[in-house]
Amino acid sequence: MTILEICGNFSGVRRGMITGGLSDFDRVAFNMPNLLIIAICLVAILLAAIAARRLRLKKEAEQLSAKIRCIPYYESNRINEERRFAISTCDERFFIDIATDLEACFANCYITFLQEKEFSRFYTDYYKEADALVPQLKAFGIEPSEAVVKLIRDFKNIGKLVRLHNQQVIRNTLDTHKLFFDHCLKYPLDEQQRRSIVSEEDNCLVVSSAGSGKTSSIVGKVKYLIEIKKVDPTRILLISYTNKAAAELTERMGIEGLHGYTFHKLALDLIGQQTGNKPSICDNTDALFVKIYRELLADSRFRKHAVEYFVDYQANEADWERRKDERRQQLSEQKDMRLKALLPDMDGKQIYVRSEQEQKICFVLSSLGVKFRYEEPYEYPVADAMHSQYKPDFSIHFERDGKPQRLYLEHFGVDEHGFVPAWFAKDRNISYEEANQKYNDGITWKRAAHEKFGTRLITTSSVNFYRSDIRETLKQLLLDAGVPLQERTDAELYGMVLPEGSKQEKAFIRLIATFVTSLKSSCRSLKDVLKQTDEADDRRSEFVVKNIFRPVYERYAEALRSSGQIDFTDAILQATELCRATHPVSYEYIIVDEFQDISVDRYNFLKALREGNPPAKLYCVGDDWQSIYRFSGSDMALFNNFAAFFGPTEINKIETTYRFGEPLVGLSARFIQRNTAQIRKNIRPFSEQKKTELSFQAYDRNSYCNVIGQMIASIPADKSVFLLGRYSFDDYYLSFMYKSVKEGNRFYYIIGDRKIEFLTVHKSKGLEADYVILLQCNKDTYGFPSLVSDDPSLQYVLTASDRFPYGEERRLFYVAITRAKIKTWVLYDTRFPSVFVDEFLRPEKVTAESYTKHPNANKRWTRRADQFLLTLHREGKSIRYIAEKMGRSQTSIVMRLGKLESQK
Repeated sequence: MTILEICGNFSGVRRGMITGGLSDFDRVAFNMPNLLIIAICLVAILLAAIAARRLRLKKEAEQLSAKIRCIPYYESNRINEERRFAISTCDERFFIDIATDLEACFANCYITFLQEKEFSRFYTDYYKEADALVPQLKAFGIEPSEAVVKLIRDFKNIGKLVRLHNQQVIRNTLDTHKLFFDHCLKYPLDEQQRRSIVSEEDNCLVVSSAGSGKTSSIVGKVKYLIEIKKVDPTRILLISYTNKAAAELTERMGIEGLHGYTFHKLALDLIGQQTGNKPSICDNTDALFVKIYRELLADSRFRKHAVEYFVDYQANEADWERRKDERRQQLSEQKDMRLKALLPDMDGKQIYVRSEQEQKICFVLSSLGVKFRYEEPYEYPVADAMHSQYKPDFSIHFERDGKPQRLYLEHFGVDEHGFVPAWFAKDRNISYEEANQKYNDGITWKRAAHEKFGTRLITTSSVNFYRSDIRETLKQLLLDAGVPLQERTDAELYGMVLPEGSKQEKAFIRLIATFVTSLKSSCRSLKDVLKQTDEADDRRSEFVVKNIFRPVYERYAEALRSSGQIDFTDAILQATELCRATHPVSYEYIIVDEFQDISVDRYNFLKALREGNPPAKLYCVGDDWQSIYRFSGSDMALFNNFAAFFGPTEINKIETTYRFGEPLVGLSARFIQRNTAQIRKNIRPFSEQKKTELSFQAYDRNSYCNVIGQMIASIPADKSVFLLGRYSFDDYYLSFMYKSVKEGNRFYYIIGDRKIEFLTVHKSKGLEADYVILLQCNKDTYGFPSLVSDDPSLQYVLTASDRFPYGEERRLFYVAITRAKIKTWVLYDTRFPSVFVDEFLRPEKVTAESYTKHPNANKRWTRRADQFLLTLHREGKSIRYIAEKMGRSQTSIVMRLGKLESQK
């Protein structure tokens, strides 16, 4: 029986004996002492419970302290056998603290993230027990022992202890092997290079910069592993991206048993070694895609879909092809502001129309074999004070009974009720009723002119595009008008739209090939892509993928299978599966060069290659500022978020450039780092005395070649020079004035009795010259930055680009200007300099709109452009619509309209 029960029983008996005959007041008075007794009893019980709890907590604290003193030392798996034996034979082993244990177990050894995690896990239960007990001790006024307090403090500081430990290990290692780092190459390695080389982390990403000696770092790393760490060369895998780079690394090493590989070469060798049957590679996939495409054209459905792509689905872009011959068609010059019809008129002249509906009408007329001209002046003069000479949309010419006939076709932008679109009145400060009245007055005037002179007019309207087949509608109108038709077959139409061997057809085939190869390298399926287009309600891309890309993809896969061949991406995919299934190779270290170019398929291959017990350590070197191969599948996220894909990572930077000096170092770094997606770096030249100029040179077209000739003449004869272009045709003007010569894969111009090499910026990556001349940095469709957009369907297979305006083009420009050791010249047209040029010379002019794709920004306004602008404005098109159609900014459109209005 408890004390409380005894007290309760006692007081109850007394109440029963004594209070039986008392009044209520007397009973209350009598119960007062009894309540006091109960309270005293309760307090006594509480104090007894507290005392008991304190005793138990003290005992638990003593037990925990004793437990902590008896914690066995953590023995790392990396401790050598002699040390393990020495520890195990000690007579007395008492735990001092975590810091001491860490130093004892990892003396002179680098602690990796994984080892730190395992070390922490070893103490986690002790920490949790101590951390839960201490608040209880303090609640009862009990001071925890120093051992308990120190365990908690040290556990929370394990990360800091590890960093301090590793810093000391690295300092000791660098001091011990100073002589090696001074002489392992022809020149001493810098401090950052050495620091990255001695890293023992499981994942090490070395973020380099242009000219910072990343190849030297790789060579130094391999030699350090072999000569200092005594790693077997056959246990080191060295990967680069090109055969040339892999061979160069192998040659520079000069170490038996060590070979540099490309991803593709390694994949093929692995498959061959493990299966006994090395695959045959289709090394000319471009020719195979052309062959498959030509075969598919025999299928009327595919041919029809190809034509339909260009008629209904091709993304509209401003025309750059209006040139006298094929050579000029390759120029990066934007020439017309209206939409280009697919086929020419009856005279063979290119047609530029005012709307997509008129563009379709042009194609329908051509497909029906009708001869016509666009906006040919009306055969009778009708100009008056209110109207200029009438130019019907289409003038159709044919013969009847041997006599020439002319039929007119007008396309009106009205609905079934004769109403113009709602936006027609926008930006004109007139009501919708006034806009309808004005447009319909124009229709009435045109009809009246035909009636007056007895000419035949047929009409279509926007409603015909929404409620009927415009082809059938036009066909019936023409037949009713007595126009003889000669309908083109699908084969004839295709030949007219995409002549065999034309650059248009080549570009189309290249688009298909890009989709197929990107689909495979992204490790996705057609089913995945089609599901995504459906979820996005992207009917255009769904059409293109289903009807154009899929037939080619399926035939491509079948062609490879039937010929017993694979392509390079297949080799990587197959080798990846082989590694996952059988783990045929085991490496201690995998070293990857140019890691910024990593793609999803190569990433998966790399992960499979490193699997082992323990897994191979990764040492990856690259420069995110020079990531310029998105169109080949590279994914910047794999570089910038390295740890998310590979696990805890040590990031080292090598920021000293040995190629160029100031002011180019500072100017180029500030330029590229405007994009906050790029990794921050503090680039510096190896010597303060090293100077490299960045100069911007304006030119006009007439003096262009002479300007370049003068630059070349000013360069000492013993210095090397590169001419760089964003596109392979950026040397167009040079080709008229200077003789060229090709030697192997290298292309030269003879300028001032010197051979000057021309390269695209992409091909110049990794190269350097004393002087660099960067050509045609203009704001143009094919300028720098390029304003050419990817086909929208490619977004489903290409990696996501960063959101910064012209992110990849900015990186490409950075690559271009950092090839020079002495001086870089950037050439730009005075009329329309690139926004990149403005960033350097006129930063105050650069606004958010400067980065909008305006192909014709800063182009001279011609009379024809002014007329087109006024026509669109009179038709009530919005400022935004006009800007998009004319390839100019909205600001430019508003200002030009104001100027034209003021001239009236």
